[in-house]
Amino acid sequence: MTKDFGNLPAGGSHSGEAVGIDDLSVYVPGLFLPLSGEFSLDRGIDPGKLIKGIGIERMAVPDAHEDAATMAANSLLDLMQRCDLAPEDIAKIYVGTESAVDEAKAIGTYVIGMLEKVYGTGSFQDCSTVEFKSACIGTTLALESLSYWAAAEEEGRVGIVIASDVAKYPLRSSGEYTQGAGSVALLVKKHPRLAALEQIYGCFTRDENDFFRPMGCTTATVNGKHSNQCYLEAIQGAFDSFAGKAARSGAITPKSEECVTDFIDHFLFHIPYPRMVEYASAAIFRHDWLGCRKGQDVELEIGKEPQSLDYEDLELYQAAKADYARRFSKSRHFQEAYLAKVADTAALSRVVGNIYTGSIYLGLASLLELQKIRAGERLCFGAYGSGCSALVFSAIVQPEAETVPSRGIVKRLEERRQISLQEYERLHEGLMEKSLVEPSAEFALASIDHQGYRHYEYVC
Repeated sequence: MTKDFGNLPAGGSHSGEAVGIDDLSVYVPGLFLPLSGEFSLDRGIDPGKLIKGIGIERMAVPDAHEDAATMAANSLLDLMQRCDLAPEDIAKIYVGTESAVDEAKAIGTYVIGMLEKVYGTGSFQDCSTVEFKSACIGTTLALESLSYWAAAEEEGRVGIVIASDVAKYPLRSSGEYTQGAGSVALLVKKHPRLAALEQIYGCFTRDENDFFRPMGCTTATVNGKHSNQCYLEAIQGAFDSFAGKAARSGAITPKSEECVTDFIDHFLFHIPYPRMVEYASAAIFRHDWLGCRKGQDVELEIGKEPQSLDYEDLELYQAAKADYARRFSKSRHFQEAYLAKVADTAALSRVVGNIYTGSIYLGLASLLELQKIRAGERLCFGAYGSGCSALVFSAIVQPEAETVPSRGIVKRLEERRQISLQEYERLHEGLMEKSLVEPSAEFALASIDHQGYRHYEYVC
């Protein structure tokens, strides 16, 4: 299909200027635990279930001096140095996290305090910050909000969106092997080099108990199967909302037998574990292809989708639907679409694990590091936050995208230190008094005083 993106709206201000993501930086702790070997043996889990079943090979583990605030500050410092940004260039820092280090004080103020140890006291005083909490969709809501500010900005200043999280579940729980940690900082401005937002947002929200962390708890509660179902239903609802708005705006107008997904080159989904993006994309493609030529081709391959009217028993109907979904995910047409448009986004997550609200942007980093995106392509982001909310939006890859220098993320991940199961468990429970790797050229938690206030420093 020939696609013409030349006249599409792309996140403009009143003057029609493009707004979006200019660059990004990723910070991942220098420690990791393999899920095969000691971990799988001790937990009595087939390593194949972990590596192939959920798609995670290694999970990043924060050292004793690391938390969501230090990771956020480290990713932002790297971004500033990459892009030659001075503190006065930055007007806003919005942070999405569900690993906040304080119940009241915004994590961004800690980040600013750390950055001022490098740039000087008061250097960020003309910068505002706020924390977004909405499970794993927080950073995406921050990006949406900041993009509208950037479109109206007339002084040439930029905004920063930071995702920073430590995914943590109880030891030996069913969610333990989907842990991880990391931070992604996004530079948001007019005339972005990477991706211009089309400012079309489809949303879906309802009240659910699929995942939550009660006040005072350090680990989350997950209702696994229910959470997966909420994710799929919310993403599908948000995609329908997005498709309707895209059609009304004239951005995506499928002709007869065409589908909305035909106009999208890469799908980036929230990645609680890599296999979930396969489930999410299967749900989207299967739904979008109904009534289209591709849907008819799939029917020829695996048969028609079960209809409720053909079943007197609800359980039999649900079982038939589940079986059809499995067959659809193995169909030739879906596998071709998945490999072409989705699979590469999970490359980094396989060796980092879940970083909650930043995982979708770790997917963008994967595409960039693998050099998989090209100017003019449309990216479609599907963010999900338990509880539950979803947001689907799009962006157009800009002509300068291929000129943005690589971040060397793969090399840095290869240089991490592997830790033992015992070391991991002591870090998890907060029993490690000293860091396994002494901090160097990074921000670190120095102490927590008698009031519970956290003190940070920059270690040269």
